[in-house]
Amino acid sequence: MSDPHPDDPFFAHPDCRQILRCIQCGACSGSCPLGAEMDYAPRALFALIRDGDLAGALKSNTPWYCVSCYQCMDRCPQDIPVADIMYRLKQMAVADGCQPRVHKLPDFYRAFVEDVGRNGRMTESHVMARYSLKHPGDAAANTVTALKLLARGRLDFFPNRSRDPSHVAALTARCRKREPDA
Repeated sequence: MSDPHPDDPFFAHPDCRQILRCIQCGACSGSCPLGAEMDYAPRALFALIRDGDLAGALKSNTPWYCVSCYQCMDRCPQDIPVADIMYRLKQMAVADGCQPRVHKLPDFYRAFVEDVGRNGRMTESHVMARYSLKHPGDAAANTVTALKLLARGRLDFFPNRSRDPSHVAALTARCRKREPDA
């Protein structure tokens, strides 16, 4: 495999560049609890990207099924930050508007990021309210669970704010400055 094009936004990111060290052992795919649900398990996704099909990777459901359990990273003999790369692929897919159209997780991702950006941490009811605007059927299906959580005092209606949400915003801004195409 030759080196990627220097202007490629994926390989310009330091974490993503590390997939060039992947030896295709399959430890990441074998340890992924949702690998069977993915269009491409992590090993296959990395091969796809290395072969030049970044668009195919961005349109796949693979990054959206990553639950950041870090088993892949724990077992990778090359110490490749697989979960971090999946997060970067999600960012790129949203920015390029090429996330899977039939998949709901991009909408959940946006709701989560917006709530954390605003409050410095997540409030489940706010994230689900934003998500439910696009998926009202899911809201209806989860009403019984929400009522049980409310009865047990486990569902907050008011935002869970960090002491200073601007610190989280500043951290996010610094991370985006490091990203070549953000």
